Amino acid sequence: MTRAPIPPELRARLHARFPKWPLWAPVTEPAPSPWEVIRAVLARGRADGLDDVQLAAGVYTALVSRGLMDGGRA
Repeated sequence: MTRAPIPPELRARLHARFPKWPLWAPVTEPAPSPWEVIRAVLARGRADGLDDVQLAAGVYTALVSRGLMDGGRA
């Protein structure tokens, strides 16, 4: 027996009726891993011709803005 995914409109109705039940909560996309973010920033920075200090600042900014780093401390 295979299960089909719950249609989004049905999931929304069930979540409205049972808001504390995690089974009916909206599906969220998983957060990207820090390594994926770092690779993307480095690839874009190198393509733009940034130096090492600029690349480091870009990586730091991307990690903090996505909540993967807490303002200076990993």
